[in-house]
Amino acid sequence: MIAKIRQRLPTASPLRGRLLDRVILWSGILLVVSVVAFGAYYYVDQESKNSPPSNDEVMQRQLTLFEQAVIEDPNNITNRLALADTYLSLERFADAVAQYEAALVINDQSTLGHVGLGRAQLGTGDLAGATENFQKIIDKSKEADISGELVESAHYYLGSIALQQGNPDEAIKQLTEATKLERSDSDAWYLMGKAYMQAGKPEEAVDALMQAVLFVPDFTEAYEALAEVFDEKGATAGALYARGMAAYSKGELEDAARLLEDAVTASPTLAEAYSGLGLVRETMGQRDAAVLAYQQALHLKPDDFNAGTGLARLTQAESGTSTEEELPANHPGAEAGDGSEQGVTP
Repeated sequence: MIAKIRQRLPTASPLRGRLLDRVILWSGILLVVSVVAFGAYYYVDQESKNSPPSNDEVMQRQLTLFEQAVIEDPNNITNRLALADTYLSLERFADAVAQYEAALVINDQSTLGHVGLGRAQLGTGDLAGATENFQKIIDKSKEADISGELVESAHYYLGSIALQQGNPDEAIKQLTEATKLERSDSDAWYLMGKAYMQAGKPEEAVDALMQAVLFVPDFTEAYEALAEVFDEKGATAGALYARGMAAYSKGELEDAARLLEDAVTASPTLAEAYSGLGLVRETMGQRDAAVLAYQQALHLKPDDFNAGTGLARLTQAESGTSTEEELPANHPGAEAGDGSEQGVTP
């Protein structure tokens, strides 16, 4: 089973802590490749029952186990990739590059090898090498059945590289392909918004950034970028909304409530500000105020996702029924309405 998590690389844009790079971790691969590896795992397991090890200790033991497996069987590509992934997760990028390259010597058609090598090269600052490896994934996907997740990741990384290189048009092209493959990838939408900002297209930037926060309502960097765009547009209410939601995402609830109240005062038809206010009031335990804000948001924008799910949560909590039974008619999950999306109107 392949799991996807994210971590920050030094060459990446300053995103959330869980952003930008996706580490492909192979759980327990080496437990079946050698007696030595199994023995080490058994020892670690028995020790952990007495005193659970720290995360650093677990990673170090895992690294030792993987390194030993490579020594025992250096021509096993699974061992090489697992060790490379571990180096990558520890941000030992040069070591990761060496292991991925060794894996590709064993099998130069390894999709995981090219993805991993591209990611490690991003960490070392080798953007040209990373671009070459990610492009190989996309090229191979035209002729072979490759996981859509890997292809989407390749487009994502190519978009992030193009953005770093000051090529917003190429970034938009690649990130558009990424969002076609995984529409809920808020990271890709965020980078697309930044690319549109770099290209001097504020309207498109707003649309992309609003998609980013639709899927991750506490995406601080996306809200900060929105505030910047709204400032450039002279959209006071939109900027207040974005700053209010940035405050909400950082847990600054009093400031968030004040800014969002100012936003709806400046623009009484700004549904997103009411929806955000509902999230803030709900987090503060002010149920009635939250319900009122959510209802106002849905009145203005019937398919507002956060307002619809928020109102359903509060209704469920009060009645004790399931969310499915209590979905309001104008909730995006209900049958009523056409489900179309509307952009923010500051």
